[in-house]
Amino acid sequence: MNTPTINCQLSFHGAAANSCPHSLLWVRAPIPSSAATAPSTEETVIYASSGVVNLATPSALRTSPSAGDDDVENRGPTLSTVTHTLVTRTLDHGAAPSVDAAGNPIAAKRVLARGEAVEDAAASRSITALSWVEDDRCRNFGIVAAFSDGTLTSWRYRDGTSREKYGWEEHVLIGHDPLCDSECHSVLGDVSKTCLEESIADISAISLNAHLPTETNPDGEHDSSWLVASASSQGVILHISHVRFNEQNKGRDKPENARAATSQVFSKRVNPHAASSVQMKPVGKRDSSIHHGVEECYLFAGSASPRHNKVWVYSIPYGTADPSATDDDITSSTSPTWATLPLFTIREPIHHGFLLGHQDWITCFAWLPDFRNPNTHNENDSVGVEEAILASSGHDAKIRLWKFTSKIGVASSEVEGTAVDETIGLESNVDDEDDGGDIEDNDEDEANIDDLEEEEGEARLTIRHAASSGFSTTAISLEALLLGHEEAVTSLNWREKGMGNKKRDKPCLLSSSMDRTILIWMEEENSADDDDGIGGGGGGVWVPISRVGSAGGILGGSIGSSIMGFVDARFSPDHANRIVGHGYGGSLHFWTQDCSSQEEEKKDDDMMEEDALVSARWVANPCVTGHFRSVEDLAWDPEGEYLLTTSSDQTTRLWSEVSCVVNGKKVCRWMEVGRPQVHGYDMTSIACIGRKSNHAQSDDPTAEKEPQHRFVSGADEKVLRVFDAPASTLRLLHTLKKLRDPATPTSSSATPAEWRVERAFLPSLGLSNKATVEIDVRESNKFAGPTIPDEDLGDAIDPRAEVSMEDLKLPMERDLGATMLWPETRKLFGHDSEVVCLDSYLASSGSDAPLVASSCKAKNDVASAAIRLWNVKLGKCVGILKGGHRSTVSTLSFSRDGKYLASSGKDRRICIWKKSDHLSGEYNDSCEYQLTTAMDSAHKRIVWSVHFCPGKPNILVSGSRDGFVKLWRIVEGDDGSLDMLEMLKFEPLCKGNKKSEPVTAVSFADFISRSDDGIEYGLLSIGTECGRVEVWKVPISENDPNFDAKLVFSVPANECHFDSVKKIAWRPVGCNGDEVLSPTILTFATCGEDCGVRIFMLQVSRKV
Repeated sequence: MNTPTINCQLSFHGAAANSCPHSLLWVRAPIPSSAATAPSTEETVIYASSGVVNLATPSALRTSPSAGDDDVENRGPTLSTVTHTLVTRTLDHGAAPSVDAAGNPIAAKRVLARGEAVEDAAASRSITALSWVEDDRCRNFGIVAAFSDGTLTSWRYRDGTSREKYGWEEHVLIGHDPLCDSECHSVLGDVSKTCLEESIADISAISLNAHLPTETNPDGEHDSSWLVASASSQGVILHISHVRFNEQNKGRDKPENARAATSQVFSKRVNPHAASSVQMKPVGKRDSSIHHGVEECYLFAGSASPRHNKVWVYSIPYGTADPSATDDDITSSTSPTWATLPLFTIREPIHHGFLLGHQDWITCFAWLPDFRNPNTHNENDSVGVEEAILASSGHDAKIRLWKFTSKIGVASSEVEGTAVDETIGLESNVDDEDDGGDIEDNDEDEANIDDLEEEEGEARLTIRHAASSGFSTTAISLEALLLGHEEAVTSLNWREKGMGNKKRDKPCLLSSSMDRTILIWMEEENSADDDDGIGGGGGGVWVPISRVGSAGGILGGSIGSSIMGFVDARFSPDHANRIVGHGYGGSLHFWTQDCSSQEEEKKDDDMMEEDALVSARWVANPCVTGHFRSVEDLAWDPEGEYLLTTSSDQTTRLWSEVSCVVNGKKVCRWMEVGRPQVHGYDMTSIACIGRKSNHAQSDDPTAEKEPQHRFVSGADEKVLRVFDAPASTLRLLHTLKKLRDPATPTSSSATPAEWRVERAFLPSLGLSNKATVEIDVRESNKFAGPTIPDEDLGDAIDPRAEVSMEDLKLPMERDLGATMLWPETRKLFGHDSEVVCLDSYLASSGSDAPLVASSCKAKNDVASAAIRLWNVKLGKCVGILKGGHRSTVSTLSFSRDGKYLASSGKDRRICIWKKSDHLSGEYNDSCEYQLTTAMDSAHKRIVWSVHFCPGKPNILVSGSRDGFVKLWRIVEGDDGSLDMLEMLKFEPLCKGNKKSEPVTAVSFADFISRSDDGIEYGLLSIGTECGRVEVWKVPISENDPNFDAKLVFSVPANECHFDSVKKIAWRPVGCNGDEVLSPTILTFATCGEDCGVRIFMLQVSRKV
C-alpha cells in the first residue's frame, strides 16, 4: 500500500494582541534555513496573543493582476501577517516523558508556576511582556516571554534544526517544564517561591556572549548565556540563563538530539520594592577585540509607588576568563561573586542610587547609545567623552531624558585604585543600605523635586566604572523634560541611527500614550551646535514634530472600532520609515512614511531632518486584527471564497485571501476584510446558507433558493439572526478575487443586485444591524468618526476593466467595526434558552431551500433538548425533533445529500435522523426528519463533535471527551430502517503519558483517495483539548478487511493551539458537490479557546 507524502504548514494565525505594554517587538529576526548556510533575517513584528508568541512578516500587496511578480512599481501597501508562532510547552502539550531514567512510568506533570491545574488556568494565562535578545556577531537571537502566573520562558534560535521547531528551541527559566525530570533552577539570595509566582510587568534581557570567540570548544559544545531582569509587585529579580548546546548533534535529521545538553538558571532579587518597568543595556566597550576582563551592564528599574517615583540605577559587573590572567587579576577590585558559569563570573549588582522626578508609576524606558555625533570625537586623544540618553516616562504623562556623559580612558590613579567605587549623588553619597527606599511624602520634598528639574545639566549621579570597561566615570544629568501627552505614556522607542544620511542621523524618539496618539519627538536645531557640526545633544528644545493615531479616538463606537489608546509603538528596524502602534483593543496599526516621488525624495535629502519629518505624510496600512476571546465556531463560504468566525468577544469576522508579493514571488495572505456582526451577547455558533447557482436568478431575493452570501448566527440568547452581504462587501471580495486570479469571470458579486443595501450600521444601544439610509449614515458617522467612503470600497470599479488595488482601500480596524457590517434581514424565534450549535444543509441542485438545524441549552428534560429545523427563506420553524436526547445537544451534522442528520451531546447518545421525503424529490415545507436509529453510550464521556464524510454520506465520525475517535457506518435495511455499525476506534497520538486526551473536534476533508487494490480512504482532521491537531488517513470502503487508521501528519506544537480546539472545517474544493479524487492542495481552518484562528495548507504529492 502506498503512503501519501503530505506536507502541512501554517498559512495564517489570527488573534488579537494582548493589551499589555512591553508585549510588542519589531526586529530583524532570523528565518529558517538549511544547516549549510547562515540564517537570513528579515523585519519581523513579534507580539503576544494570549499565551502565543506571533511572528508576523511583511509582504507587498499586488496592485494589478497583470503585473509580474518582479514588478516593483505595481506593489502596493505592506501587509503583515502571522505565518510562524511559538507556543510554550509549560502548558504541557502531551510531550512530557512517560517513563523516568530507570524506565518506570511517571505521572503527568500538568501544573503551572502557581500549582494550578492546566485545564483551569489555561484560558486566563497570558503573556505580559516580551524581550528580544540579539548578538549579531555570534548569530545569537532569542525571545524571552513573561506570563501572568510568573512563568518565565525563552526561545533561542539555532539554525539547522528540524522544521517542526522552525529553528527555535524553548528553554524554561521559571515555571514547570514537562521535559525536565528534575529542577535545574538554583535560587540564590532572598528569592522566595512567592516572588516567582507573581505576574510580571516587564522584562529585559541581554546576551553575555558579545565578546566571546565564536568558535566552539573541541567537544563541539557552544555556550549561550543571557542576563534577564523582571519587574513585578515583588520587586526587581535578576536571572541568569545558561545553556550549553552540543553542536555535533545538531542537524535536521536529529531534532531530538539537537536539544541543549545542560541548562542552568540562577535568580536573585535585586530590589524588594514594587517595580513596573526594567531596562538593561551593556556599558559600551571601546576595544571589542578584547575577550577577557571585567565588563558591565546597566540595570534601570522604575518604581510603582503612589507618589515620588524613582529610577533605580544599577550596574552588573561580569568577567570572562583570560588563560594568561591570574584569579587576582580577574576578581580584584570588584563586587563579590554572585554566580559562576563555565565562561563567565557574574558579580553582585551594584546599586548607584536613583533619579527623582516622576510623580507616578514609571512604566517605560528607552536607551540611545552614541547620543553625540561620532565625528565630534578626537580619536587621537586618550581621554574623550561619549554621551548616551535614557528616556523614561510613565503615568504622569511626562517624558524625561537623562544624559549619560562617560569619560573615555582611565586615569593612572584610577588604574591603581578601585575600579568600581561608591556612587556620588547630587549632594552626598547614596547610602548602600537605602536600596531605593521611599522618601518622605510631603510638600517640601515635592518642591525640592521641582527645583531639581530646573537644574538641567548638573549631575544627579556619578558612576565610576571598571578599568577594563573603557570608561572612567559617567555623570547622569537631566537633559530635557518633554510635555505633549495628556494621558499615561505606555512606551518609548528611539529610531535606529546610522541610516547612511548624516543629516538624518539626529536622535528621534517615538512615544505612545493612552490619549490615543503616537508622537514623534526631535530636538530643534541649535544654530551654535550646527556651526560646530554637532548632530544632537546641543541643548535645543525637544518638540513633537509629527503625530499618528487618532487625536480624539472613536468615542461611542462599536466593539473593535473604538480605539482606547495605544499601549506600545515601534519604529521599523531598518529605515525607520514605518511605525507600528499596538492598540489597547488588541489590533496592530501600521503607518508608512510616504515618499510620493523621486524628486520630492531627492529634495528631502537637502532639507533639515525636522522639516523632512514634519512634511512627511504617514499613510495607514492594513492592520493586524483578531478575536480577543475564545473563538467558538467557524464556517466556510460554500464556494470557499472566505471564512467566517464567531467568538465570545461578541463579533463575527470575515477572513479572505489577499494577493501579495514576497521575495519576488506571488503569494496569498489572509486578513480580516469584514466584520459582519457586532453583537451584545457572546457568540456561540454560525452556519452559512445560500449557494452559487448556474441559474440566472441565483441572486434574486424572490427566488425559491436562498441568495448567495448569507449566514445564520447564534449567541447566548434565544434568537437566531440571519445576515445578508451588502453590496460594498461583495465588490470588495470580487476585486480581491480578481487580483488573485485575473481569469475570474464577472459575477453577480461584481455588480450586486439592486435589492442589496450598500452597507449597514449599528444604532446606539442596539443589537440589530440596520440597512443604511441617509439619516442613519449621519448617525453612523457621528459615532464612528471618519471612515472609508463607500465609493472607495470598490463602488467605482468597472468589473469588465482592469482591476487595480489603487481603486479600493482595504478596511482598517476602525472601518471594520463601522462600515463593514452586514444588515440583519431576519430573526428566528422559538428556543427557550441560549443557542448552543448550528449546522446547515445546502442543496447542490434542485429546488430545495437551505435547511438549518439548531439546539439550545437543555434543562434536563426531553422538551428543552429538542432540535429545531428552520426554513430561513420562509422565516419559520419547519420541524421540532424530540425524543432523541435528554440533555444538551452539543453537536449537529447534516450529510451532504441532506438525507441524514446526526446529533449528540452530554447524554453520550448519537442519534441519526432520516429525512422522510428524501426519496420523493419534492420539496416539503414540513421537512420532517424522523429518529431512525440511535446508539446509546456511544462513548463513555460527552460527545463533542460529529461529522459526515462528504464523499460517503453513510460514514460518520465522532470525537469524545473519553479520548477516542470512532468511525461509524450507517446501514439501511430493505424496510427503510437504519443501523449504526462501529467500523473503527482509535486514540490521537498526542496524549503522551496521559490516560486519554479529550477529542473536541473532528472533520472529514472533501477528499477520497484509492489504493492500488481499490480501497478508499478519507482524510480526517482531529482537534484535542490540549490544542493539538492531527491528520489521519481512515478507511471508508466496505471491502477493507483491516480497518486501520494511520497518522499522516501531526501539526507541530508551535503551530497548534495551546488551549482546547473548538472547531475544524475544511475549505470546499468542489463547486457543485462533485467528488474530487486527488486535489493537490487542501486547506483547513481551526479555532480554539486561545482566541486564535489558524489556517493550514495541506499538500498531497501523490495518490494513496
